[in-house]
Amino acid sequence: MLIAYAECLLEADINPSMHMFGSCIDIDPVAADMAFIQMSLLGIAAEVVTGNTLTMQFRRVRYTPVYYLNGFEKRLADLRRFRAMRDFMRGIQEAA
Repeated sequence: MLIAYAECLLEADINPSMHMFGSCIDIDPVAADMAFIQMSLLGIAAEVVTGNTLTMQFRRVRYTPVYYLNGFEKRLADLRRFRAMRDFMRGIQEAA
């Protein structure tokens, strides 16, 4: 799905390396490795997790090179802070 979405962005003349972040989780380590390699080669910023989503037990988390090259670590941290501030401000407005 992530690759198909990246292809749609490319068709719309949008660079997925700059405007897309994906997260993949698979219980099979080989499938997770294949996803990591494919996302890396296609230049998609992604987090690839090896683990079980039902039990929430994760064994390995990897980030593609584009994740680091395009500063997604900082961009996602900024997004989390922005959402926390927005939720805080909504709480103040509701209390008033």
